Amino acid sequence: MKKRKRNLCVLLLSILVAAAWSAVVLNVSAYFSHQNEKNNVLKTGDNTSHIEEEFEPPDQVTTDTVYPKKVTVKNDSHTPCYVRVFVELDQPNLPVSIDFDTKNWTEKQADGYYYYRSILGGREETKPLFTHVTTEGTQSAFRVLIYEETVQAQGYDTAREAFASIKGEQEAEA
Repeated sequence: MKKRKRNLCVLLLSILVAAAWSAVVLNVSAYFSHQNEKNNVLKTGDNTSHIEEEFEPPDQVTTDTVYPKKVTVKNDSHTPCYVRVFVELDQPNLPVSIDFDTKNWTEKQADGYYYYRSILGGREETKPLFTHVTTEGTQSAFRVLIYEETVQAQGYDTAREAFASIKGEQEAEA
């Protein structure tokens, strides 16, 4: 029985010594340790835009008639961007003409787009790509299909270069 008590005391004493030693070692290691943390928040750019259009569709199409149709692109973000617009008639063989502005926009390029000649600033609107559509020898109803794209201007010298980069292409020679 005495031997059992002595072994129990030795065991308890060993546990106490181990606990004390652990406390000393942990305090010392905590004293010499250092921790540093930085949280970096990355935000993606905001580049949104939409087509602005002033147009009153006629009840019936008549020949040799000029229909006012003003088409611009509005930059909804604060990010300066390049703009391009694709325009096509749903019936390309109809005798219809569109008065494209070639001062502020390029002529239709090989890729089918009209490119805005300036960088469009944040919250700005382009000059009109066109302001009217004229029917020549037709009374057929038709639609003018319009599609626009923008890409941030930062990091690019030209609109063609910027749009080529989002598709992983080399800038095409114009």
